[in-house]
Amino acid sequence: MKDIEWLFFDLGGTLIDETCSWDDRIRRTCKKHDIPEEEFRTVMADASRKNLHEYRGALDRFGISFGEKWDGSFSAPYEKAEKVLSALGAKYKLGVVANQPLNIRKRMENEWRLAEYFDLMIISAEVGFSKPDLRLFREALYKAQTTAEKCVMIGDKLTNDIAPAKKLGFKSVWIRQEWGGLQTATSQELEPDIVIDSLSELPALFL
Repeated sequence: MKDIEWLFFDLGGTLIDETCSWDDRIRRTCKKHDIPEEEFRTVMADASRKNLHEYRGALDRFGISFGEKWDGSFSAPYEKAEKVLSALGAKYKLGVVANQPLNIRKRMENEWRLAEYFDLMIISAEVGFSKPDLRLFREALYKAQTTAEKCVMIGDKLTNDIAPAKKLGFKSVWIRQEWGGLQTATSQELEPDIVIDSLSELPALFL
């Protein structure tokens, strides 16, 4: 990828490992509704493969109107996250475009010490709209004072990360991690430029 200046990252499932938070939410959901966890996970995976939201898709299948509250306190950066960001940040400007709650900026700054690697963070709860809304990506371009052709979006979901970024002209890297990694590129709109299976593969792509 030539003439790239900015690398934009999703957070959950991309830089932040949400596996334990998902385990907690699934466990509470299944206990409350007396559903075998394995069965619920199978339905979640099926929903993701159909490019639906994994949890809401499973709730709908089981006829559950209200799910259990997400607890992000169990989430933490992937082991390689800081090393990867440090390496990439030496050559590129780094940004975040993520659907996250208001407290994520403080966690990035104080708990995980990752904020220092980013020149810009666009958080859904702060701007009032969420991916795949194109406004989130346009906000990133506006604040970065750059053009989409000079940017790459890196994320785990074809629907939320790849498709909207691609529509605006970003290059894209799909990291097949967690539930988003089960999605299916059923149309050209969802086709990423590059597919990798872990965060640790990024430096070899860009350095």
